[in-house]
Amino acid sequence: MQTPQNEMQQLINTCIENRNLNAARECLGIYKSSFGCDSFYESCAVMLLSYDGPKVMLIGLDVSDPTLKNYLATETYRNLEFVHFTGNDYINDLVSYLPSCDSQYLCFLEENQRYAPSRIASMVYHIEQTPGLDAVVCIRNHIDDNGDIIAHPDYAYEETLGNKILNGKLLLEYSINANVNLYGIPSTLMLSISYAQTLTLSDTRVTSELCSMALLYQLLMPARIGYLYTPYVSTLLTEYRDTTIAQAHYESYIRFLSETRQLECTVPNPSPFPVRKKPLARDITFINNLSGGGFYNVQPLIEEAKRRGFRVHVTNDRYAKAEVGVYSQHICHPENAKFSVILLHDMTQGSLSWPNFWEVERWNNFDIGILPGESWTKCWKQCSCFYYAHPRHGVYTLGYPKSDQIRGNELQQNAQKLRCELGIKYDYTILYAPSWENDNKEDDFIQALSSLKVNLIIKQSCWKSHPEIAENINQMRMLHEHKYDNVYYIAQEESIMTALNLCDLVVSDESNVMTDAILFNKPSIAVIDWLIPDETPSRPCCVPVD
Repeated sequence: MQTPQNEMQQLINTCIENRNLNAARECLGIYKSSFGCDSFYESCAVMLLSYDGPKVMLIGLDVSDPTLKNYLATETYRNLEFVHFTGNDYINDLVSYLPSCDSQYLCFLEENQRYAPSRIASMVYHIEQTPGLDAVVCIRNHIDDNGDIIAHPDYAYEETLGNKILNGKLLLEYSINANVNLYGIPSTLMLSISYAQTLTLSDTRVTSELCSMALLYQLLMPARIGYLYTPYVSTLLTEYRDTTIAQAHYESYIRFLSETRQLECTVPNPSPFPVRKKPLARDITFINNLSGGGFYNVQPLIEEAKRRGFRVHVTNDRYAKAEVGVYSQHICHPENAKFSVILLHDMTQGSLSWPNFWEVERWNNFDIGILPGESWTKCWKQCSCFYYAHPRHGVYTLGYPKSDQIRGNELQQNAQKLRCELGIKYDYTILYAPSWENDNKEDDFIQALSSLKVNLIIKQSCWKSHPEIAENINQMRMLHEHKYDNVYYIAQEESIMTALNLCDLVVSDESNVMTDAILFNKPSIAVIDWLIPDETPSRPCCVPVD
């Protein structure tokens, strides 16, 4: 049986479908007084504005005919006036056009953007919800050519800015001083024409590279802004290009705004290298998860640092003070090191967030970042326009430390010694090495393969930080050890590289062990039916590479 709220929703939907807009508006007012401004109310109000909302001037900034055609094919707002500005003289174009404009709001259309069909109606709705607003600004996604999201709106600012009312001057000053763009682009702005007509706009000191940015700055500076944390716009990431000249013009324009007291800001220091009062001591602390396989990735660095005469410390304390701190965990505190280095603990780290791994694990508070190879370098270049991908002294493609061990005599000797200790009986060896032990995965593996004439080696990770997983591992070992003559257990503390040297095939879920196996030219099987319990409910495996 339908509730009164459901009945009202159905009635409003019917009125909108039949284009009986007056009745829909009247019913929506009753709905608001009875049930409040919920998501249904907002979506219907936005839809009604699409059909008969106030007139909006849409200004194209040097847009091509195909761009305009594609945009109008999806834009749902009806009461639009389109104006095309060309030739990079946007400020003077707007000054000339504003006195005769009879639209109520204005917004912009640009190349290399994708727009939500409801962008204009939604922004009109929000600007009209709060009396006294001059403008609204929405956040944006960044996407690739396929429309896949490379970077979401910066979550670090969501609580501070999301759906707040801001002073435009303060927003610009903070963004410039912090060297982060929180104000967007012209496409993320909608403003009142009556407000724009009160402005004294000038193109002083504006070059062609900065015309759209200068226009945006001048429109935002005196504005009372509603900041919307909904991405109605997505910007297409473009290939890297040299921005040296544009950066110089930007810095000159910011100095001009500061000197003329329009903004109180300073140009960020272009040199990332601070002057040190005294050299760093030859003292390195490796801050690492010693209970996990990540330790073996930094072990070659530890040995090399010792060989070169550095004092070396290894700790599990992520808050440890350090002269030079080397980090390879998910959660780090580089502020405790005088100089900090960040590197990956495995080759498939953060695969759920690829290509923009740095959106989740940020490198901007480190001094140096180390990448293991070309594919990771390609990912970094794709995301290098985002501030959080930039350590202070740069990113370097130096290799994957763990791979140094492959051809070393020590690894060969350790593997041969372990082979003898285990008493391996068959010629072919299959290694079971999951990321997490849950849902009786190990039992699945052993029951499926124990009847074959193969060695089954079990290598679990150390899970001191997750006692429930550690208990699962213990239960599986108690169930299987000494029950099969071809099942062998390797100590959890043993390097996975030793186990990989022994085996011919790896079976796992989504563990980076499979990537390490490639270094040995050993094949792997990912059992994607196994679930990963790091979320609730457990999620499917993520196997991002071939």
